[in-house]
Amino acid sequence: MKKVALMCMMVLATGWLFAQEEKKEQQSDQVLMTIEGEPISVDEFLMIYNKNNASNVIDRKSMDEYLTLFVNFKLKVKEAEELQMDTAQKFINELAGYRRQLAQPYLIDRQMNDQLLQEAYDRMQQDVAAYHILVKVEENASPKDTLKALNTLKGIAKRIKNERDMIDEMTKIRTGDNKELIAEDLGYFTAFSMVYPFETAAYETEVGQLSKPVRTRFGYHVIYVKDKRPARGEIKTSHIMVAHEQTGEKDPNVDRAKEKIEEIYERLKNGEDFATLAEEYSDDKGSARNGGKLPWFGTGRMVPEFEDAAFELMHNGDVSLPVRTNYGWHLIQRDDYRGIGSFDELEASIKKRIERDARGQKGKISLLKKLKEMYSLSFNYKQRDAVNKLVTDDYLEGKWKPEDQEGMNGVLLTISEDKYADQKMSFTQADYMDYLKRFQKRFGADRKLSNVLAEQWDAFVDANLITFEDELLDDKYPEFKALMQEYHDGILLFDLMDDKVWSKAVKDTAGLEAFYQAHKEDFMWDKRVDASVYLCENADVAKQTEKMAKKRVKKGYTDNDILDEVNEDNPLQLSIRSGLYAKGDDTNVDAVAWEEGIHSVEGNNGKIILVQIYDVLEPQPKSLAEARGLVTSAYQTHLEEEWVSSLREKYDFEVDFKVFQSIEKE
Repeated sequence: MKKVALMCMMVLATGWLFAQEEKKEQQSDQVLMTIEGEPISVDEFLMIYNKNNASNVIDRKSMDEYLTLFVNFKLKVKEAEELQMDTAQKFINELAGYRRQLAQPYLIDRQMNDQLLQEAYDRMQQDVAAYHILVKVEENASPKDTLKALNTLKGIAKRIKNERDMIDEMTKIRTGDNKELIAEDLGYFTAFSMVYPFETAAYETEVGQLSKPVRTRFGYHVIYVKDKRPARGEIKTSHIMVAHEQTGEKDPNVDRAKEKIEEIYERLKNGEDFATLAEEYSDDKGSARNGGKLPWFGTGRMVPEFEDAAFELMHNGDVSLPVRTNYGWHLIQRDDYRGIGSFDELEASIKKRIERDARGQKGKISLLKKLKEMYSLSFNYKQRDAVNKLVTDDYLEGKWKPEDQEGMNGVLLTISEDKYADQKMSFTQADYMDYLKRFQKRFGADRKLSNVLAEQWDAFVDANLITFEDELLDDKYPEFKALMQEYHDGILLFDLMDDKVWSKAVKDTAGLEAFYQAHKEDFMWDKRVDASVYLCENADVAKQTEKMAKKRVKKGYTDNDILDEVNEDNPLQLSIRSGLYAKGDDTNVDAVAWEEGIHSVEGNNGKIILVQIYDVLEPQPKSLAEARGLVTSAYQTHLEEEWVSSLREKYDFEVDFKVFQSIEKE
């Protein structure tokens, strides 16, 4: 919730603040306003206005509105600075967290990233079906264990000449007791479904062929590619699910579920509405509330039985035969279909997936190579070796406890950049020791300490190169600097607004009550009825239901009492909805006279709908409990208006309207 509120406020108040390369110098230098003597330029105002002005046409009315918002925004920023909120540790930590996220796209090789984007998009055009055999070995296993796993896999691979051989080997593994071997039929998958090295091997292996051994963090794999097909794209469906326990075929729960799904299917064939039946009978309550609708999905996102049945539907509105999965029985309706989409449409989402995926490391590795060519690095290996001599074999087991770092001030790495004045970073022996301590783990006692330390030194240099590049981002990329300023102001304003408006409105119960009493006529209920709606399968069911409904008030019958009685032989004969209804809440309630008693409405396919009205409630103010959300929101608006008014009195500010009017002419 905090992030949502923060981003909404920043879009409204600060925009993205990206550099406007084509700004006219004379306009950028003009002062639009001052606050306590501090100048604020036309350029800063236009950055906000242009971000939120999609038409790119300067409109006087919207300009006036944005000027008011801009003044209020700058006054709030001024107040936050006066309160020194930007020095709070909580603020510093939060801004640092956002900076780490925003810096990520700048800390990879963009050219390499573009290649990865295109590669991923190209792979998304095709689905791959494969088997694989895995010999498990830890990612940081010793060379001896790694070689043993590789040789085991090679021995298996030699026996595989075709699909039949692959299946035979998989059967041996599945029936054997070697827990280090895994064999699976993966079905169809697409890009980003598997870890990147596995995905690459699968896509680069021809149909009917066995891949070379491929290393992943899980161990060594061989992959037999049994098919490739054009990508299925994505499909949007609705479903009705009747759940059952995941037990044997002869379990009576399975039989009852199958009987119920078949009865629902017959009703669909007779013309009843899919969404209505889903709302009434589906056991997937999350989708049932929305007529059974599910999100878009593609290859590998659903269990195979469901996915295959869905993609076999050829036209929107088609409904499958009952389909069984581990979750129960389903009826699936195709609502819409779309292909993979163009590169431009998918670029942003692919980019995010690459950042979270192992392939994103390729961009970082490529960047490091370029940085080593771009920046000056100097090493003092004597100082480094002095640290290495202090590292014992305990390091290989993750148990090394370094000595006191006092006196370890020797510089062993310096990184500098001639283009930017005073941009130089030096790293000491203490920094290196701290790195070794933080990143030690169990490397395995059979690893050579000298080899491990060589790897750690390279990693230390790489990490500090990235740190150095990170420090230069503000200087190298104006848009990054502007974006960080936006987050800086946005977080400040969130905390200030929370203190002055949002939390205050929630905590100030007396103020909220007083505001409600003064404005309760603004929070009215429309005319409503207290009613029950009975959806009856036929006239006989309606007759039985009406008989019980007439007695329910006197007898104290609940909805469940009536359902148990009427649905004794068939769980689909009657459903009931009860509650308070205003106009527009329920079409059946709207269709009858709002008078106490039982009213009949003719439904589709011979159904009878009974509406029982118990009471008619005239328009009246909602209680504070009933309207708390709306009242709180209105009270927050009231508090903000008062607060902004006080800021306008507190700070001396002046807008140069002559300059403001000239903006339109530039």
